[in-house]
Amino acid sequence: MNLRKMSSEKHMERNERVKFQTSDEWIEEYSSGIVAPYVRKPLSESPSILTLKYDHHRTAKAKSNSVILSFVDANGDSHDAFFNVDLNSQRGVKKGKQRKVGEGGQFLPPKRGKFRKWYISIVGKAPNRWSVVHKQLRSRLRGLTFTGDVDTSYTSDGRPFKRLKNVRVIHIQNWDKIGTNDEQYWDIPF
Repeated sequence: MNLRKMSSEKHMERNERVKFQTSDEWIEEYSSGIVAPYVRKPLSESPSILTLKYDHHRTAKAKSNSVILSFVDANGDSHDAFFNVDLNSQRGVKKGKQRKVGEGGQFLPPKRGKFRKWYISIVGKAPNRWSVVHKQLRSRLRGLTFTGDVDTSYTSDGRPFKRLKNVRVIHIQNWDKIGTNDEQYWDIPF
């Protein structure tokens, strides 16, 4: 059979189908002789990759002043990332006094702190003023997908929560690209 005259779909079926099969599918096909069609699934449905979306931020005064970024996974579970920040007012009558803490609270990240480094690595540039970065978080992080290292920590009253470290952006590949090399070489005469 001449491979150059086959359509790319036939070529894919003939040469690439076995790569996509699980062991159970291959054994079933081999024993029964019936070929099962392969259904492509998005890679984001893979259980091995933790995919998170940004939900909200809140400020808290615990051992040190911190901003807590909350991310939500596909199941709706919340994962929290902690960064040290300054919660004191910088100007006006309340200069040096603690701002209110809670969801959407205002904060100022330290000049050489991890939050500034993380924000610039994710967004690509620093905001015009770091004191208003709390207003830009939702709009800048909304469309991105994140992952990170998760461990279980406990609050002071003993309740468990999922703590997120090493938060980074992942670029999810919508479909697997296993067969693309053969398709690229299809038109090249050797």
